[in-house]
Amino acid sequence: MKLSHTILPAVFFTLLSSATQAANPAHGKDLHDANCQSCHASLMGGNANKIYTRADRRVSSLNGLRNQVTRCKTTVGVAWPDDQIDDVVEYLNNSFYKL
Repeated sequence: MKLSHTILPAVFFTLLSSATQAANPAHGKDLHDANCQSCHASLMGGNANKIYTRADRRVSSLNGLRNQVTRCKTTVGVAWPDDQIDDVVEYLNNSFYKL
């Protein structure tokens, strides 16, 4: 009986930590480059990253960035779960937005 009392908290904290893992910006870059670059390049005259660095960019908050990534992934038709959206948001924020 004592063994189950010590194992149960360990299992709980393991599950909790895996559910709250930090976003992976390297994976976000891979997802972004594979799914977003061609559309952005066509919109920005060949310079895909200009969409993030232009003076009149639309995103001004992390929530706004997440919403924009969600809109774009739906438009493109990729089925990214929330953790992959978080990865892309983390990559874009670290690389361009600094929000």
